[in-house]
Amino acid sequence: MPPRARWNEQPLVLRFLATGGVVMLAAMLVIGAWISARIEQSVVDNTASAAALYVESIVSPLSQELAAADRLSDPAQRALREVFANTPFGDRIVSFKIWKPGGLVVHASDPAIIGSRFPPSDDLAAAWRGEISGSFGDLDDAENAAEAALGLPLLEVYSPIHEVWSGEVIAVAEFYEVATELERDLADARRGSWLLVAAVFCLSGLMLLGIVRSGGRTIDRQKALLQAQVAESRAVAAQNAELRQRAIGATARAAAQTEASLRRASADLHDGPAQLIALAAMRLDSLVPDTEAGRQEAAALRGAMQSALAEIRAISRGLSLPDLGGVPLAEVARRAVEAHRRQTEAPVPLAWHGPEDPECDDSFRICLYRFLQEALSNAARHAGEAAVEVVAVAGPEALTVSVSDEGPGFDPAAAALTADGGQGLAGLRDRAESIGGSLDIVTVRGSGTRLVLTLPLGKGDKP
Repeated sequence: MPPRARWNEQPLVLRFLATGGVVMLAAMLVIGAWISARIEQSVVDNTASAAALYVESIVSPLSQELAAADRLSDPAQRALREVFANTPFGDRIVSFKIWKPGGLVVHASDPAIIGSRFPPSDDLAAAWRGEISGSFGDLDDAENAAEAALGLPLLEVYSPIHEVWSGEVIAVAEFYEVATELERDLADARRGSWLLVAAVFCLSGLMLLGIVRSGGRTIDRQKALLQAQVAESRAVAAQNAELRQRAIGATARAAAQTEASLRRASADLHDGPAQLIALAAMRLDSLVPDTEAGRQEAAALRGAMQSALAEIRAISRGLSLPDLGGVPLAEVARRAVEAHRRQTEAPVPLAWHGPEDPECDDSFRICLYRFLQEALSNAARHAGEAAVEVVAVAGPEALTVSVSDEGPGFDPAAAALTADGGQGLAGLRDRAESIGGSLDIVTVRGSGTRLVLTLPLGKGDKP
């Protein structure tokens, strides 16, 4: 079974768990990471802003001389060292720097880097634009080598220093605050955010799973019901088909028995009453007086006997069929057409297309012969000397035989039965339908007639 088919055969709940679980896990990771990052950045920004405001209130008054110089005076440097060394806030500050434009360090807790230039970082550039920026644990820049060596959790803060009168940014103060509590707060915030996101997604997943399970059970019940109905319909259809085949077989056997009875009746008529009437006609002259009145009476009786004999022979011919057992269908059609030619001396072309001996039983042969016999007789009565043709097409599933004439047409209801012993169109239709076939009549006054017989092939047993 192909993978897609195996997948479709799985229960709906399992498919939902497989696909929905992957999608929800991916969504939870993405959303959780985004929320955690947003919370962490918000905490860092708030902490950095609070620290920067405090530092600016102390450092800004001591750094105003940087508006006109690139270094601090000695008194200003001593004052800054005192601030960061002897105040409670200074106890949390492990390092600080004061920057001038171009990445120049004009003052620092590490005297070794004073006067050095470093590539400005993104946070430093933001501070020169007047923004307070901060980062936690980001000590990858070259100017942070000393701080990184401490191995402590540090909050790096950049705070712009404004000139008092103009408000212009004249320098940037950078300081590093020990952030042990901040690290703990961030860990708690990350853990809480992940737990919240996981709880929300798990709850949503369980609710959806319940809905899918309920829907899956409904679908399974409906599927089982439909399968049962389909199985029942197939069983009924198979039973109907079997009954139909049995009915067709019984009808075919009854038709064959009827034809045998008609053949015996025809032989009995020919060998019994017909022969007796012929004998009576021959002995009539010896029984009638040899007078003018007797001869007239004999002539009248002889005419009546000859008429009766002709009618009996016509009935006998209509009742009897030639032996068609095992004869190919094409040969059955040729025999019927040839018999009509001998009786009417009318040229009737026959065109046969397809195999000449398709699989069928004798009931099909009898039906074909009777159809051609009656259809050609009908054409002779209604079409007169108009052209008549027979076309047969033996396909893989059905045999179609049509008899067409160019006569004036007729009323099909008037041809239901015939006066010469034939079956009529109604009898032909009943015979065709009894073995699964059909008879169609297309006739229009003044436009000719077309009779079409259709018989299913491949359903009988070849003798």
